[in-house]
Amino acid sequence: MKTRGRGYFCRCSWNWITWTLCAVLTSVSESVAPPDSLTLVWLTNSSLTCNDGSPAGYYLRRGSNNEHWVVYLEGGGYCWDTLSCRARWRRRPALMSSTRWPRQRRAPALLSSDAVANPLWHASNHVLLPYCSSDMWVGTRNTPHPASGFAFNGRLIVRAVLTDLLRAGLKGRLLLVGSSAGGAGVMLHADIARRALRSRAVRVAAIADSGWFLDRPARDRRVPAATVARLGHSLWRGSPPTSCVRDYPTEPWLCYFGYRLYPHVRTPLFVFQYLFDSAQLAAEGVRTPRTRIQWDAVHATGAALRVSLGPVRAVFAPACLAHGSLARPEWLAINVSGVSLPRALACWERRLERSGNSRQTRGGCAPRRLVERCSWPQCNASCPRLRDPRTGEEVALAALLQSFGLDVRGAAAEMGLDARALSRMSRAELLPLLAPHS
Repeated sequence: MKTRGRGYFCRCSWNWITWTLCAVLTSVSESVAPPDSLTLVWLTNSSLTCNDGSPAGYYLRRGSNNEHWVVYLEGGGYCWDTLSCRARWRRRPALMSSTRWPRQRRAPALLSSDAVANPLWHASNHVLLPYCSSDMWVGTRNTPHPASGFAFNGRLIVRAVLTDLLRAGLKGRLLLVGSSAGGAGVMLHADIARRALRSRAVRVAAIADSGWFLDRPARDRRVPAATVARLGHSLWRGSPPTSCVRDYPTEPWLCYFGYRLYPHVRTPLFVFQYLFDSAQLAAEGVRTPRTRIQWDAVHATGAALRVSLGPVRAVFAPACLAHGSLARPEWLAINVSGVSLPRALACWERRLERSGNSRQTRGGCAPRRLVERCSWPQCNASCPRLRDPRTGEEVALAALLQSFGLDVRGAAAEMGLDARALSRMSRAELLPLLAPHS
């Protein structure tokens, strides 16, 4: 595959004057970093590559707090056999190659240096690991797979980045954070990172955003999640934590599912998970629910996610139909029971710093477990807006609830309202009225 050369950003005729001008302009455009950006660093170990054999790397920006590092593993799904990997290459080559990585990248929300956009970690050292291994960050296949032609180096890339960061001065506290497949990767790597960095006195904690997947039955002839995990495990040469594999010696791929892996994670872990996770629903064959049957499936998935999160000590679970939060600006607004996600995370970090104290909440800090009480999607006013994928328009909450099975006439009568007036109410007006009935 072709890589970007110096002439990529401007096309010049081949005489020395225009070529020189083009080279100067290109050099300037690549050297001037846009605001709030991170700079690309290639791995010292050049043998570790993306799926297509292009070099792996990471993006780095130093902060004023040299004792605090936030390392973010990107998500973006995965492929599990030759057919799915070839389809991924056709549709999403940017998730399998570094050939078009820019020299600078704008920071996602949790890596922003802006104190307003990122009140918790704006002063930290920020590290972004672009996802190009398609393996939930767990692969150890360093040479191309014979049939697919792709390498799968996710686990090896994470290990190499940590090694490079130690050379760059990693110390103090490391927060290993990831979203979606990156969130699953965080749970799979947390203990490995903690053990590897213990001798350097680096304290490791982890935050998994929307990486808590369930191996529930699939609908509409979709490949079951457990089958996908089994095929992927073989293709990637996956290496889940041995402590979990001991529980599933003949089915080690089951360790890729959060609720099965969590009991084996010893590193402090904060789990963010939407109760009606859209990626989980898509994996089950429910993409855009419109009928009562589809909404019944959504409700069943939400109930299963709620139960699976029961043992988690630090969890934030809004009842939203969405996927992924920490990389998006709306992470500041999302809340459960009036407690915002940033406040919950700040309290969790504060407890880590005074580990060994009692379990009681101190100084007005937020509870460790914040799981939405209501049982229907989008009942939380802070949820990201749900939009119709066909039109891009926001779905009216009353219409959504009616498709979910709400008796609008009955609800209106109970509240002393006209059904037509109820259906026309805005989200902000409707939610407080419905809250007592949830």
